[in-house]
Amino acid sequence: MPTRLFRAYAQHVVAYRWAVFIAAIALTVFWGSRMGTLQLDTDPKTWTPQKHPYVTTTNLLEDVFGGKNIAVIGIVPKTGDVYQPQVLAKIQRIQAGIEQIPHAVRHNILSFAARKVKAIKGGPDGMEVRPLMEKIPQTPEDIAKLKAAVASMPIYINALVSPDGKAAAVIADFRQDKTIPNFVAMLKDMREVVDRERDGTVDFYFGGTPVIAEAGDRHFMKMPIYFGSALLVIMLIQFWSFRSVQGMLLPVVTGLLSVVWSLGIMGLLKIHLDPLTTTTPILILSVASGHAIQILKRYYEEYNRLCSEGLTPRDANRGAVVESMVRVGPVMITAGLIATLTFFSLTSTGVPMVQHFGVCAGCGVLSTMLLEMSLIPALRSLLRPPRVRETLREQQAGVLDRFLAGLAAQLVGGRAGWFLGGGIALLLAIGTGTLFLRVDNNFKLYEKPTSTMRVHDGILNATFGGTNTFQFLVQTQGQDGIKDPKVLQAVADLQAFLESQPDVGKTQSLADLVKRMNQAMHGDDPKYYSLPASRDLIAQYLFLYSLSGDPQDFDSYVDNDYGRAAIWAYLKSDSTSYADALAHKVQTFVTEHFPPGVTVEMGGSLPEIIALNQVVIRDKFQNISQMGLVVFVLGAIMFRSLMAGLFVVTPLIAVTIANFGLMGWIGTPLDMPAISAAAMAIGVGADYEIYLLFRFREELERSGDVLTATRASLLTSGKAILFVALSIVGGYSVMQVADFAVYTQISNMVITTMTISALFALFFLRALMMLFKPRFIFGDKPQALFAAPAGSSQ
Repeated sequence: MPTRLFRAYAQHVVAYRWAVFIAAIALTVFWGSRMGTLQLDTDPKTWTPQKHPYVTTTNLLEDVFGGKNIAVIGIVPKTGDVYQPQVLAKIQRIQAGIEQIPHAVRHNILSFAARKVKAIKGGPDGMEVRPLMEKIPQTPEDIAKLKAAVASMPIYINALVSPDGKAAAVIADFRQDKTIPNFVAMLKDMREVVDRERDGTVDFYFGGTPVIAEAGDRHFMKMPIYFGSALLVIMLIQFWSFRSVQGMLLPVVTGLLSVVWSLGIMGLLKIHLDPLTTTTPILILSVASGHAIQILKRYYEEYNRLCSEGLTPRDANRGAVVESMVRVGPVMITAGLIATLTFFSLTSTGVPMVQHFGVCAGCGVLSTMLLEMSLIPALRSLLRPPRVRETLREQQAGVLDRFLAGLAAQLVGGRAGWFLGGGIALLLAIGTGTLFLRVDNNFKLYEKPTSTMRVHDGILNATFGGTNTFQFLVQTQGQDGIKDPKVLQAVADLQAFLESQPDVGKTQSLADLVKRMNQAMHGDDPKYYSLPASRDLIAQYLFLYSLSGDPQDFDSYVDNDYGRAAIWAYLKSDSTSYADALAHKVQTFVTEHFPPGVTVEMGGSLPEIIALNQVVIRDKFQNISQMGLVVFVLGAIMFRSLMAGLFVVTPLIAVTIANFGLMGWIGTPLDMPAISAAAMAIGVGADYEIYLLFRFREELERSGDVLTATRASLLTSGKAILFVALSIVGGYSVMQVADFAVYTQISNMVITTMTISALFALFFLRALMMLFKPRFIFGDKPQALFAAPAGSSQ
């Protein structure tokens, strides 16, 4: 029944080839027009698990206090300290310039020149609150006053100025622009403001989460270069594989149109490109070319057979198109459906970026199936038949053919046990690397140590309190709860605890300002740099401050009702394992020191990465299980055998173990790129085994001889598998030259997993099949087939 249906369908495609061709081109134009809405979107909301407590707290902190996208601009004079009129003038102009940027969070832009950065002092009339630098000091006396004012405000030391006064900082905070949601656009205006101040007298350094993300965005924007290079490499491999221009171009047409269709669907669904989906076009191109190679290889076989039967080249061409669709179409749809569903299963993860990757890759594979079953056969039937010289070149046996024929003889001739044992030993050796596997998503380490971003970040972390942020949201049960001296003292105690930990360089909160107010009102006596024990006195200090200060001065630290407060912590380390350990210590400290009814929740750039790590662990194994189940069920249905499901899923289990083991041995962390590479291995690796099983069963039914069937299947589908693996490896190998570790890491993993997948399909699974002789392949009497002399039924 399936054969009759496919034959009738294929004959209709050939008969109405012009209509099919025009319809496919029209659909391609439509999908291409949808691509215009795509843009790079690296908003953290695309890669952070939005339901995780750390992420929800970070989003709440951003809504109330800002501070999610903190950039640090370090200003270091080439000679002297920062207390020079020309240097202070630069700080003032940078402050003013950034405040004018529409998406800047103005109350979180801090420097000597910020209006909200105040000096607090006591006087006969009460409390005096004045901007730290009302005007640029010109005389030695005025500069000395500025130094004294800065020294009197500990909250600014190690944050806005280094302890030795040799460097100053401008802290800038930005909201994500929803119209251009990437960090290059976010920081463009800020960099232009700073660039206007470059004159050779000072050095500028940039750090913070947005700067790290900006560096990544610049790499993501180079993906079209890698895609073009991958296209060229794949074309060369396919020309070598088929030794014809048509054999080179048709698979590439499938790949390119599949990319257009997939990206067009993303545009229609309003899903933007993100760091993972920018790599997907190479995946789609490689996978599409792989399926096209399988069906094209069969086309040449059928064309040569029909020509040998006396058909004219024109009739043989169209007949070969029909026969290749009939023979390979069901297999391709089976393999493609498995790959599509495994990719779509990624939408169940808690990370939007991974969900988008699954949609993009799944749509790409689905597009490949549709194109290979419509446009490509219609186009092939419109083109001239292959020339005699072209078909002879394609049939010419080479080293690879002799190797595969020898492998077939070894498998059938009693060496299958050796291959199986060798495969298990190799898998165990590689798999032990899983013991050393670690989870991390340290985006900074994706850059080389010599990169500008890493160099600047190192200097800023050595000079100031740190560029990596922790924020703590303190919530009381009602209005003015933060004014409770017990709550403020707990906040101060938490700050002291944090600053006692390694790599915590600075903390800030409302408690710092209240301490300074208390000291100022006691004649600047250092012993009064402490919190008052009276709630009324705290309220009085805050009221006195408001008489000469601005209501917005505390916006970074407390909300308008004094019911919620923020504690800011800056770390010099970006290690997520260290940050996770620190988070657990903080949770214990909060439980023991904060009053009942007061909650403390954690957010910020590092906690978001901790949340990502935790979700990666949970979703990774859940997703692998889902993918394995999909492959098993579909394999069992297609072959009508549970054993067939096991045979199809076994190489994926082996490749997954080898994948994780290899990561452990070479020190590659389990992170976002690893998720995409593992999904590629599972989604694509099933194809190899399905094509080989179908072709072996077909050849066995035709010849009745195991050796003949093994040799024929390896020289056709097996050879095509090697071409497919080589195309994918070649396509991803162009990313080896990238300066971005995300790309080289994905490249390494795809190259190794595709190689392992192909070798396991050719050696391990063939050996397994020869030893266990499954009924869904060999029938009820497999021993009779093995006992029959070669070619006896022919």
